[in-house]
Amino acid sequence: MNETGDWSRLTDAYGDTYDPRPALAAIAHGNAAEGFDELWQRAHHQGDLGTAAYAIVPELVRWMADGVEPDWRAYALIATIEERRKAERNPAIPEWLARAYETAMREVVQPALTHLRSADGDAEVRSLLAVLAHAKGQPTIGAIALWTEDERSEALGEL
Repeated sequence: MNETGDWSRLTDAYGDTYDPRPALAAIAHGNAAEGFDELWQRAHHQGDLGTAAYAIVPELVRWMADGVEPDWRAYALIATIEERRKAERNPAIPEWLARAYETAMREVVQPALTHLRSADGDAEVRSLLAVLAHAKGQPTIGAIALWTEDERSEALGEL
């Protein structure tokens, strides 16, 4: 994990100090359900992000690029963080994380394309398409890609 910054000063979506490394370690060591539950609860909440969210992205991208079994939760979380990053109410990326975050958003394309080839589950495909759209500078497509089929049908009406 990237240790070049002050992880002890990162915050969660509620503004409390939060170090996401234990949750990331849980994911990497086979306890993905627990790790992702914690990250979704602490890094992102109802559109709010903490600075810890930005530290999570490079670590998840590195994990997915290492050839692990694809996990839609990683891609969905990355896409959600990138989508919400631009909201005025959310903090800026800490300076020490900016380069790693930007690099990760470029590098996520390769593992996402690789994993898309064999993806067939609804959540998996939606998450992969969303992260690819965000990585390619298409935030509206990325946001829509995360919508469920019911949400897309409601937005589009009957075709």
